[in-house]
Amino acid sequence: MEEIETERVENGSRLPARDTTWIEQLKQNPRRDFIQAIRDNDAARCLVKTAEIHGHFCPGSALGVMASLCGLRRLGGESIPSDGLENLMAIVEINACFADGVQAVSGCTLGNNALVYRDLGRMAVTFAIRGKESGVRVRVHPEFRSHITRAVPEFHPLLEKVIKNREGGPEEETAFKKKAREAAFALIGLPFELLLITESVRPDLPEYAPITESVVCPACGETIMATKVVSDGEKSGLCYMCAGGPYRQVEGRGIVTVSHGK
Repeated sequence: MEEIETERVENGSRLPARDTTWIEQLKQNPRRDFIQAIRDNDAARCLVKTAEIHGHFCPGSALGVMASLCGLRRLGGESIPSDGLENLMAIVEINACFADGVQAVSGCTLGNNALVYRDLGRMAVTFAIRGKESGVRVRVHPEFRSHITRAVPEFHPLLEKVIKNREGGPEEETAFKKKAREAAFALIGLPFELLLITESVRPDLPEYAPITESVVCPACGETIMATKVVSDGEKSGLCYMCAGGPYRQVEGRGIVTVSHGK
């Protein structure tokens, strides 16, 4: 058996020597491959990389990919790449598959505070650069479903059965994933103008995310952001969980308030 030449990398693991150059390049720019795909307008490559975080292929994430490619192109070359430091901002209006396409392609995420989530339930995203007066809003054309039906007529019936009604067994689930993949790749093969509507807007951006100090909850001993503890009353200084009060969370329904009782 031919021995593959390896080289040790920083974490102690070994990789084929030919891969170490690629790792070093990604150390300098972790979004290098993604950025090149964006500059090449390679929607297929962007969709594949989006599926790495989304978990599967689907029309929703494909629309997020297309909206992001279109919006970044309209915004101008300086918007590529995103460095995750809140210069390029994305305002997404739905917490569904579409949002993962936006996060993956743009590099604006909840974690780096460059993504703003507005709980409006619309497949739309606004891209803007801090310091610029105008941005671009991209929304999905209401007739997008007709393109899916023409390309993959089996998709919507399977969506209804497997996802909406939670019916069917492993065979139906496998069939759904297959048709969802076909539908996603069919969508990214269409021109932007058939799927998307764009407009120039004056964005309303939040301030840069504050750097918040941490405190330790005296009840549970966990480290908590100082802004996420009870600030007055007999439970002052306690985290929301230990105080037994309500807190907010983002879930399938959007932003909801959850009551937590001890």
